[in-house]
Amino acid sequence: MEKKFIIGLIVLTVLLSGCNDGPIPSSYKLVLPVLPGGWTGILGEPHWRFEWIGEDGNWRKMDITPGSETPGLSLLSEWTTPVLAWPFWPAWDMFPGTMRPAGALFPWDAMPEGAGGGSRLSLSWKGGVDAVFWQELAAAERAVDADERRIPWLFDWPRFRELFESDTLPEAVRQDPWLVDWKDVSKRTIQSGFDRRRIVSRKFQEMIIPDLDGTWIGSSPFALPLEADPDGQLYLNAADTPDTWVSEIGVLKCSTLGYVFIAR
Repeated sequence: MEKKFIIGLIVLTVLLSGCNDGPIPSSYKLVLPVLPGGWTGILGEPHWRFEWIGEDGNWRKMDITPGSETPGLSLLSEWTTPVLAWPFWPAWDMFPGTMRPAGALFPWDAMPEGAGGGSRLSLSWKGGVDAVFWQELAAAERAVDADERRIPWLFDWPRFRELFESDTLPEAVRQDPWLVDWKDVSKRTIQSGFDRRRIVSRKFQEMIIPDLDGTWIGSSPFALPLEADPDGQLYLNAADTPDTWVSEIGVLKCSTLGYVFIAR
């Protein structure tokens, strides 16, 4: 994944090195969101992998175990940059990237000093969508003379976020932004500019998985849990790219091409 960001990071590094009075890094304590109830009930407390852009313009990462204190990160203060928090469960062989991340955009999600002192950065599940879209914008191929408003650290993020608070987007997308193919939206944004009409759900096909029971949670924190029928059939919507569902009995990976069930 990191190789895909070479072009974007080169541009960011040039911006940083070209400023005599460059941005001053400050430390921000990360504040994690509450885990969806279905995830906690089945999987328990997660490990977390944090990813962010360091002062040198390179991606950095850090893992913490359940119950560990969240870190304080040094973040650049003049451009919008993302922080991602991927929950994962090694005991289930579920590693970073299986479930959708929480995230934040700095400085938009920074909070003033708390009662105990120190600045904080509030991570949320909606912020995870923003942070992944930021990544995809940075990764998308671009012309050298591309409009600077299409690069993620200068993108109009407040306007983008307002879309999800209005009725200009489809209701299903507002309820679960992970229905969108953000890689495709990013590619077309870089090529020809941002257009809210591209923020639509991917195409899904109903799949029937036999011989399953119980409650199943999906990879999106916004998705409602699914219940298998009493006759042992699970009905779910699958896309052409694999996705993951989990229950107490195991892990299901499914796309329109087929499925694999790994018993717990």
